[in-house]
Amino acid sequence: MSQERRTIPLAKRGFKEPDCPLAPSEQASVYAKSLHRACLIVGGMEALERKLEVPREMLERWIRGDGEPPMRVFHLTVEIILLFIAQAGRH
Repeated sequence: MSQERRTIPLAKRGFKEPDCPLAPSEQASVYAKSLHRACLIVGGMEALERKLEVPREMLERWIRGDGEPPMRVFHLTVEIILLFIAQAGRH
């Protein structure tokens, strides 16, 4: 399997660099990685806070790998990612 890292094509969508923290690799759980990817997709932490209805402090903790979000938050995160993938597949 290739070690190539997939990225979200934000520049093509006209976004400025979003403020999305990234967990250190040893703490990068599936939760942290998913939240980070959703953060990139929606354009930053402020937008992710609004979409998930979660305080920034909690999001930052989870994205940095400190604990796990509630399943409701994780499911919404996965939905953001899947909708993005579905939309990208139509272009």
